[in-house]
Amino acid sequence: MTAVPPSPLRLFARRLKAWVNRGRYWRESITELEQRLSAATTIDELIDTVWEYKGRGPYSRIRPLQAKYELRQLLNRLADLQPKRVIELGTRNGGTLVLWTRCAPSVEQVISVDLPGGIHGGGYPAVRIPLYRAFAVGRPQTAVTLLRLDSQTEATRDAVVQALRNQPADFLFIDADHREAGVRRDYELYAPLVRTGGLIAFHDIRPHPKNPEVEVFKLWDELKASNPTAVEYVTEPYPGYYGIGVIEKVEA
Repeated sequence: MTAVPPSPLRLFARRLKAWVNRGRYWRESITELEQRLSAATTIDELIDTVWEYKGRGPYSRIRPLQAKYELRQLLNRLADLQPKRVIELGTRNGGTLVLWTRCAPSVEQVISVDLPGGIHGGGYPAVRIPLYRAFAVGRPQTAVTLLRLDSQTEATRDAVVQALRNQPADFLFIDADHREAGVRRDYELYAPLVRTGGLIAFHDIRPHPKNPEVEVFKLWDELKASNPTAVEYVTEPYPGYYGIGVIEKVEA
Protein backbone atom coordinates (compact mmCIF):
# COMPACT_ATOMS: atom_id res chain seq x y z
CA MET A 1 0.00 0.00 0.00
CA THR A 2 1.37 3.36 -1.08
CA ALA A 3 1.81 5.84 1.74
CA VAL A 4 -0.18 9.04 1.39
CA PRO A 5 2.07 12.12 1.58
CA PRO A 6 1.10 14.70 4.22
CA SER A 7 -1.06 17.55 3.03
CA PRO A 8 0.44 21.03 2.56
CA LEU A 9 -1.49 22.20 5.62
CA ARG A 10 -0.04 19.42 7.76
CA LEU A 11 3.47 20.17 6.48
CA PHE A 12 2.99 23.84 7.32
CA ALA A 13 1.81 22.94 10.82
CA ARG A 14 4.87 20.78 11.40
CA ARG A 15 7.23 23.51 10.23
CA LEU A 16 5.48 26.11 12.34
CA LYS A 17 5.74 23.89 15.41
CA ALA A 18 9.45 23.29 14.76
CA TRP A 19 10.01 27.04 14.36
CA VAL A 20 8.17 27.83 17.59
CA ASN A 21 10.05 25.11 19.46
CA ARG A 22 13.39 26.34 18.18
CA GLY A 23 12.63 29.82 19.44
CA ARG A 24 11.74 28.45 22.86
CA TYR A 25 14.79 26.20 22.94
CA TRP A 26 17.01 29.16 22.07
CA ARG A 27 15.61 31.40 24.80
CA GLU A 28 15.96 28.70 27.43
CA SER A 29 19.43 27.69 26.27
CA ILE A 30 20.90 31.18 26.04
CA THR A 31 19.49 32.07 29.46
CA GLU A 32 21.12 29.01 31.00
CA LEU A 33 24.41 29.64 29.19
CA GLU A 34 24.62 33.29 30.23
CA GLN A 35 23.79 32.49 33.85
CA ARG A 36 26.36 29.73 34.06
CA LEU A 37 29.13 31.69 32.33
CA SER A 38 28.57 34.82 34.40
CA ALA A 39 28.87 32.75 37.59
CA ALA A 40 32.09 30.99 36.52
CA THR A 41 35.00 33.03 37.89
CA THR A 42 37.71 30.36 38.16
CA ILE A 43 39.16 27.80 35.77
CA ASP A 44 37.54 24.93 37.67
CA GLU A 45 34.16 26.66 37.61
CA LEU A 46 34.51 27.31 33.88
CA ILE A 47 35.30 23.66 33.21
CA ASP A 48 32.34 22.58 35.36
CA THR A 49 30.09 24.94 33.39
CA VAL A 50 31.11 23.28 30.13
CA TRP A 51 30.36 19.84 31.56
CA GLU A 52 27.10 20.78 33.29
CA TYR A 53 25.42 23.00 30.69
CA LYS A 54 22.36 21.21 29.30
CA GLY A 55 20.63 23.47 26.78
CA ARG A 56 17.61 22.46 24.72
CA GLY A 57 17.05 21.06 21.26
CA PRO A 58 19.79 21.95 18.76
CA TYR A 59 21.52 24.08 21.41
CA SER A 60 22.06 21.24 23.88
CA ARG A 61 25.38 19.95 25.18
CA ILE A 62 28.73 21.68 24.73
CA ARG A 63 30.78 19.12 26.66
CA PRO A 64 33.94 18.27 24.69
CA LEU A 65 35.52 14.86 24.16
CA GLN A 66 38.31 15.78 26.54
CA ALA A 67 39.63 14.94 30.00
CA LYS A 68 39.09 17.55 32.71
CA TYR A 69 42.55 17.11 34.20
CA GLU A 70 44.29 17.66 30.88
CA LEU A 71 42.23 20.74 30.07
CA ARG A 72 42.85 22.18 33.53
CA GLN A 73 46.63 21.94 33.07
CA LEU A 74 46.42 23.60 29.67
CA LEU A 75 44.11 26.37 30.91
CA ASN A 76 46.48 27.12 33.78
CA ARG A 77 49.24 27.49 31.21
CA LEU A 78 47.09 29.84 29.15
CA ALA A 79 46.28 31.92 32.22
CA ASP A 80 50.01 32.55 32.54
CA LEU A 81 50.40 33.22 28.82
CA GLN A 82 47.52 35.74 28.72
CA PRO A 83 46.84 35.20 24.99
CA LYS A 84 45.18 37.83 22.82
CA ARG A 85 44.55 35.81 19.67
CA VAL A 86 43.62 32.11 19.56
CA ILE A 87 43.10 29.67 16.67
CA GLU A 88 41.17 26.42 17.15
CA LEU A 89 41.12 23.71 14.48
CA GLY A 90 38.20 21.39 15.22
CA THR A 91 35.31 22.68 17.34
CA ARG A 92 32.43 20.19 17.22
CA ASN A 93 30.32 20.64 20.40
CA GLY A 94 32.00 23.94 21.24
CA GLY A 95 33.28 23.01 24.69
CA THR A 96 36.92 23.90 24.10
CA LEU A 97 35.92 26.99 22.11
CA VAL A 98 34.18 28.49 25.12
CA LEU A 99 37.19 27.65 27.30
CA TRP A 100 39.62 29.52 25.04
CA THR A 101 37.18 32.42 24.76
CA ARG A 102 37.11 32.86 28.53
CA CYS A 103 40.50 31.49 29.63
CA ALA A 104 41.95 34.95 30.34
CA PRO A 105 40.78 38.58 30.31
CA SER A 106 43.43 39.29 27.67
CA VAL A 107 41.62 37.31 24.94
CA GLU A 108 40.54 39.59 22.09
CA GLN A 109 39.86 37.11 19.30
CA VAL A 110 39.15 33.39 18.97
CA ILE A 111 39.03 31.90 15.48
CA SER A 112 37.40 28.50 15.01
CA VAL A 113 37.96 26.45 11.85
CA ASP A 114 35.75 23.37 11.46
CA LEU A 115 34.57 21.52 8.36
CA PRO A 116 30.89 20.47 8.30
CA GLY A 117 30.85 16.71 7.88
CA GLY A 118 34.61 16.49 8.40
CA ILE A 119 36.36 13.39 9.68
CA HIS A 120 36.92 12.94 13.44
CA GLY A 121 34.26 15.36 14.60
CA GLY A 122 31.84 16.14 11.82
CA GLY A 123 31.66 19.86 12.47
CA TYR A 124 28.52 21.49 13.82
CA PRO A 125 25.21 22.56 12.24
CA ALA A 126 24.68 26.19 11.27
CA VAL A 127 21.91 26.51 13.85
CA ARG A 128 24.56 26.45 16.61
CA ILE A 129 26.44 29.48 15.27
CA PRO A 130 24.64 32.03 17.51
CA LEU A 131 25.26 29.77 20.52
CA TYR A 132 29.00 29.72 19.85
CA ARG A 133 29.12 33.46 19.32
CA ALA A 134 27.39 33.87 22.68
CA PHE A 135 30.40 32.28 24.38
CA ALA A 136 31.85 35.79 24.62
CA VAL A 137 28.82 37.13 26.52
CA GLY A 138 29.86 39.81 29.00
CA ARG A 139 33.20 40.24 27.24
CA PRO A 140 32.83 43.06 24.73
CA GLN A 141 36.57 43.00 24.09
CA THR A 142 36.39 39.42 22.74
CA ALA A 143 35.29 38.42 19.23
CA VAL A 144 34.48 34.87 18.13
CA THR A 145 35.06 34.16 14.43
CA LEU A 146 33.57 30.95 13.02
CA LEU A 147 34.94 29.57 9.74
CA ARG A 148 33.08 26.44 8.64
CA LEU A 149 35.78 25.48 6.15
CA ASP A 150 38.40 22.84 5.40
CA SER A 151 41.43 23.70 7.53
CA GLN A 152 43.76 21.87 5.15
CA THR A 153 43.51 24.35 2.28
CA GLU A 154 45.66 27.41 1.73
CA ALA A 155 42.49 29.41 1.03
CA THR A 156 41.23 28.69 4.55
CA ARG A 157 44.65 29.52 6.01
CA ASP A 158 44.51 32.82 4.14
CA ALA A 159 41.03 33.47 5.57
CA VAL A 160 42.47 32.98 9.06
CA VAL A 161 45.31 35.38 8.30
CA GLN A 162 42.75 37.93 7.11
CA ALA A 163 40.67 37.44 10.26
CA LEU A 164 43.81 37.99 12.33
CA ARG A 165 44.46 41.19 10.37
CA ASN A 166 48.00 39.94 9.81
CA GLN A 167 48.64 39.83 13.57
CA PRO A 168 50.27 36.68 15.02
CA ALA A 169 48.32 34.20 17.10
CA ASP A 170 49.37 33.48 20.68
CA PHE A 171 47.82 30.01 20.91
CA LEU A 172 46.94 27.31 18.37
CA PHE A 173 44.87 24.26 19.34
CA ILE A 174 44.86 21.40 16.81
CA ASP A 175 42.03 18.87 17.21
CA ALA A 176 40.69 18.27 13.70
CA ASP A 177 41.72 15.51 11.27
CA HIS A 178 43.56 12.97 13.45
CA ARG A 179 45.22 11.08 10.60
CA GLU A 180 48.95 11.66 10.28
CA ALA A 181 48.74 13.47 6.95
CA GLY A 182 45.87 15.64 8.18
CA VAL A 183 47.38 16.74 11.48
CA ARG A 184 50.73 17.33 9.80
CA ARG A 185 49.06 19.50 7.17
CA ASP A 186 47.27 21.53 9.86
CA TYR A 187 50.53 22.03 11.73
CA GLU A 188 52.43 23.09 8.63
CA LEU A 189 49.75 25.59 7.59
CA TYR A 190 48.99 27.21 10.94
CA ALA A 191 52.09 26.90 13.14
CA PRO A 192 53.75 29.74 11.16
CA LEU A 193 50.88 32.01 12.27
CA VAL A 194 51.88 31.64 15.93
CA ARG A 195 54.30 34.17 17.41
CA THR A 196 57.62 33.18 18.91
CA GLY A 197 56.92 32.27 22.53
CA GLY A 198 53.32 31.34 21.75
CA LEU A 199 51.88 27.89 22.38
CA ILE A 200 50.79 25.10 20.03
CA ALA A 201 48.73 22.27 21.51
CA PHE A 202 47.58 18.93 20.09
CA HIS A 203 44.79 16.72 21.39
CA ASP A 204 44.78 12.91 21.28
CA ILE A 205 48.56 12.53 21.37
CA ARG A 206 48.33 8.91 22.51
CA PRO A 207 47.38 6.01 20.22
CA HIS A 208 43.73 5.04 20.51
CA PRO A 209 43.24 1.31 21.21
CA LYS A 210 40.03 1.12 19.17
CA ASN A 211 40.65 3.66 16.42
CA PRO A 212 43.82 3.18 14.37
CA GLU A 213 43.07 6.37 12.41
CA VAL A 214 44.10 8.43 15.45
CA GLU A 215 47.69 9.08 14.37
CA VAL A 216 48.45 12.40 16.07
CA PHE A 217 51.15 10.66 18.11
CA LYS A 218 53.29 10.16 15.00
CA LEU A 219 53.76 13.90 14.52
CA TRP A 220 53.76 14.61 18.25
CA ASP A 221 56.60 12.17 18.93
CA GLU A 222 58.70 13.94 16.28
CA LEU A 223 58.02 17.36 17.76
CA LYS A 224 58.63 16.14 21.30
CA ALA A 225 62.03 14.77 20.31
CA SER A 226 63.12 18.01 18.64
CA ASN A 227 61.57 20.67 20.88
CA PRO A 228 62.85 20.90 24.48
CA THR A 229 59.76 22.90 25.51
CA ALA A 230 57.41 19.97 24.83
CA VAL A 231 55.18 18.90 27.72
CA GLU A 232 52.40 16.34 27.97
CA TYR A 233 49.22 16.50 30.01
CA VAL A 234 47.89 12.97 30.35
CA THR A 235 45.31 11.72 32.83
CA GLU A 236 46.52 9.15 35.37
CA PRO A 237 45.62 6.39 35.59
CA TYR A 238 45.88 6.50 31.82
CA PRO A 239 42.47 5.72 30.24
CA GLY A 240 43.98 4.49 26.97
CA TYR A 241 43.29 7.59 24.87
CA TYR A 242 43.24 11.41 24.85
CA GLY A 243 46.31 13.32 26.10
CA ILE A 244 47.29 16.91 25.29
CA GLY A 245 50.75 17.83 24.05
CA VAL A 246 52.03 21.41 24.13
CA ILE A 247 55.10 23.02 22.59
CA GLU A 248 56.32 26.58 22.71
CA LYS A 249 56.95 28.24 19.37
CA VAL A 250 60.68 28.81 19.12
CA GLU A 251 62.65 30.87 16.64
CA ALA A 252 63.58 28.98 13.49
